[in-house]
Amino acid sequence: MKMADSKKSVKYRAAEALKTALHQVSQIKLKSIEFDSPRPDLKVDILAYVDVHGKNHTLVCKVGSSSQPEHVRVALKELQALEFSEEATPVVIAPYFSEESEALCRESKAGFLDLEGNAQLELGEVFIRKRCLAPERSRSVSSETGRDGEEQLAASRFGPNQVAAPPRAQELRA
Repeated sequence: MKMADSKKSVKYRAAEALKTALHQVSQIKLKSIEFDSPRPDLKVDILAYVDVHGKNHTLVCKVGSSSQPEHVRVALKELQALEFSEEATPVVIAPYFSEESEALCRESKAGFLDLEGNAQLELGEVFIRKRCLAPERSRSVSSETGRDGEEQLAASRFGPNQVAAPPRAQELRA
């Protein structure tokens, strides 16, 4: 039961991340999102129906709980086994994509989206490429110090009570 609830939670988080990415582009109108496939032979987790410049388009999504390249390969093979119309885009959604996992998706001509906010989706004439500077997990609050990851990184470089000073003119010349 807990496993099923966990998988549903990941699907809902994935759907929210997908909605967020799509709503950031004014030319894309989200019509609906369906969980699980309408047909038993179509093994997908999310189907998103959108309007792009007046043309219907479908995002066929596999949601994974792992971003490991071997898991991404499996998801891509499952998506490749399905027959798509021209108006459909296969998409893999996972918690975070490494550069290797992103490359696997690009090679397979599949879109990707992660729960950190990174995305690459091609919807007909619209191409979305979104890159976050730092994964959210590095900004998560530490239970030990109560400071976020970026503050911890700065504190580890300069000491807990030091502030980074601007470089001196002589340091700039070096």
